[in-house]
Amino acid sequence: MDSSERARLNGVEDAEIVDTADAPGPSEGGPVDQVSVGLVFSAGGAAAEAWHAGVVGALHKATGWDARRAELIMGTSAGAITGLCLRAGIPPADLYAHRRGQPVSDEGQAIIDRVVTPYSEGRSERARSEQGPQSPTLVARALWPPWQARPLHAAVGLLPRGTRTTEALQQRMAELHPEPWPAKRFWVPAVRLSDGERVVFGRDDLQATAAEAVRASCAVPVLFEPVTVDGRRYIDGGLHSYTNADLMGPPAFDLVVVSSPMSGTAGWSRVRGSLSEAWTSARSGVGLGEPRPPSPQAADQAWWSEALGLAWDDGRAMRAARRQWVDDKLREEVDGLSRRGIAVLVVAPDADGVELVDRGSSEDVDRTGHSSEKADHDDPMWVWRAEMAGAADRTVHSLLADRENRRLAGLLRQAAA
Repeated sequence: MDSSERARLNGVEDAEIVDTADAPGPSEGGPVDQVSVGLVFSAGGAAAEAWHAGVVGALHKATGWDARRAELIMGTSAGAITGLCLRAGIPPADLYAHRRGQPVSDEGQAIIDRVVTPYSEGRSERARSEQGPQSPTLVARALWPPWQARPLHAAVGLLPRGTRTTEALQQRMAELHPEPWPAKRFWVPAVRLSDGERVVFGRDDLQATAAEAVRASCAVPVLFEPVTVDGRRYIDGGLHSYTNADLMGPPAFDLVVVSSPMSGTAGWSRVRGSLSEAWTSARSGVGLGEPRPPSPQAADQAWWSEALGLAWDDGRAMRAARRQWVDDKLREEVDGLSRRGIAVLVVAPDADGVELVDRGSSEDVDRTGHSSEKADHDDPMWVWRAEMAGAADRTVHSLLADRENRRLAGLLRQAAA
């Protein structure tokens, strides 16, 4: 079989094919079936679920590696849902096909059909005593000592608790994975509301089922009510980090794959360009540069009006700032793994992917992604999720075709052998 035919079969067109012999073997020189891979799924709501499905589907198509074989799967918030789908046994190709409205295998359909509870979100009324800060102790711990202050944690503690309820999500996860916890390693980060500390269900000594852990990690602060597990309240693990990839350091993996749709700073550069245009327009509008220009304060006010419009009305600046925070955090985590000698493959959106992710903030699709089990090709949410999965598929193939990733692609091929 020539190289062009092998490229076609692997779904990588015009790509340099990576043989298993091209990549260094696993640590300690063990046999190929001992190549260890850790898999990280980030937070990010409906966009993240669709993106993760595209990533695992493309990895399987391009390298033959089945994400269900990962030594450790860790998912934060929405990523925990994808992780539990894999640990429940849904094939990666079926996760992708399901997001695209395509037929799935009998094996995958049998598991998907276990879920019979419709997704719904109820509302809980706040008692009079719950109208104030939901966790004064979290505020105190977040602000002391001052040189280690965590402003985001403090803000979460100061705000009242969320009122959306997610019992249906927990029930659906329990139907998907009836056993209390997967047999293979599965970690779910969450944040303890009392002190803001990160905990890891599946690793720490915590009494919880997989369904409870996923629900706790999905409890977005202020939006959803905290989830009580074994007498303690927990909220979204994304408050600490969208990816929490630093947790993959203690195990000795040959490769860690991070699926991170909310990182990538391409969107931020676009916002900076828009703000620059707003500044130029404001200066021109008030006549700065003319022989007798008005006060510069007038231009400043006009510019801030444009900037606030971008930040609040359109929302681009706020989303881009969040993306910058996620990207910086992930970079720190990846650097830490690299210093431990662990190879890391990060799958994040390019500029077009960022635009697609942000489109999910529009009114048509800014809602949960669990509302229907059936593909409705006329539903904007379904269309958007299908496009997200497709964008992730293309991104993976592009990454694995890059010369810099020969070793990483080779490791995945070895892990699949």
